[in-house]
Amino acid sequence: MNATSKDANSKSTSTSPRPYRRYFILPLVALLAATFLSILYHYERRRSPVFFGHPINPAKVAYDFQMTNQDGIQVRLSQWKGKVVIFSFGFTHCPNVCPTTLMHLVDVFRALPAADRDRVRIAFISVDPRRDSPEQLKNYLSYFDPAFVGLVGPKDEIDRATGAFGASYAFVHKPGDPSDNYNVMHSANVYLINPKGEWELIYDAQNLQQPEKVAVDIEHVGHG
Repeated sequence: MNATSKDANSKSTSTSPRPYRRYFILPLVALLAATFLSILYHYERRRSPVFFGHPINPAKVAYDFQMTNQDGIQVRLSQWKGKVVIFSFGFTHCPNVCPTTLMHLVDVFRALPAADRDRVRIAFISVDPRRDSPEQLKNYLSYFDPAFVGLVGPKDEIDRATGAFGASYAFVHKPGDPSDNYNVMHSANVYLINPKGEWELIYDAQNLQQPEKVAVDIEHVGHG
């Protein structure tokens, strides 16, 4: 092979289309990577968050109970739409469960950033309308936090509310005791309603012993 042929072959090799392929492949890879990341981002945003409390799947529209607060004003749950609402059922003569629950809720409330507390309503719903007047509730809640709301209503409305949230209560009266001397056995769960007015989470007594984690749930729901 002469020098001219070698030179021609060298030119032919140098003008091979292979170097140009990478200019096509690299943008394609970048496009595919961007598409994948975009899909992953939207998936992560739509995926249900992991809560500390027990989730209600799917979250359902909460029963819109109507009660009287400690100031004698009629209140509906729907009036607090746009806020996170947390409440429990109990009664002011409760010897241990209710005070313990409310103290845990005080810790939860104070674990929230001060700027976010106005976006949260914490309520205590009495299942003992015979003894728990609005005035009694007001005095009782003064030992916990002034921001807490006490609610009481007629028995039929209490029954509808407890039934809607799977709660229960029963009066226990010993024979021979005065008619106003009785105990009330009741469930001790705490319920969280999201700003859309949906029942989203439930907490048991063990959950409430970690108020910082409950506060994280509240912030997540409130900013979700």
